[in-house]
Amino acid sequence: MSKKDKLIERMGVHLEHKEQLAPLAARILASLILKGKKGETFENLVCELKASKSTIFTHLTTLQASHRITYYTKTGDRKKYFILSPNAWVQSMDEMISSWNEERDIHLEIIDYKSDMNKSFPEDSEEKFDLNFHYEYLNYLNQASSMMINLRTKLIENHKND
Repeated sequence: MSKKDKLIERMGVHLEHKEQLAPLAARILASLILKGKKGETFENLVCELKASKSTIFTHLTTLQASHRITYYTKTGDRKKYFILSPNAWVQSMDEMISSWNEERDIHLEIIDYKSDMNKSFPEDSEEKFDLNFHYEYLNYLNQASSMMINLRTKLIENHKND
């Protein structure tokens, strides 16, 4: 197995779980990530991933419908060159930020609840909730979100300049 094949497999397994994709769809995405703007043809995907034409076709259709991939053509060439959708990274980042915001909101509610509960305990009670973890986790989520938003902004700016 070549270095590229191993990387496609490793990325495929990661994307399978992260994006909740079928194994072959995840490996198609991994292949396209490694190809970059050059893209990959249908025929090369069939050959590289050792899958049937109908299975590759089905997953390409699904990935296009979910706006994860797109394709371009070259003048005088009848082939389609599949690439990641320009906004696929942005979409993934938006999903992460949204998930982190939801987690943040839950932890804020937990802090609120536990703070109210702490008021019902005597001042020196060992039953009081320690809220430090929640505050630290909120700090982490806020920093991660801020960094992701900055990265997202740079990605969009770079895409405009392409």
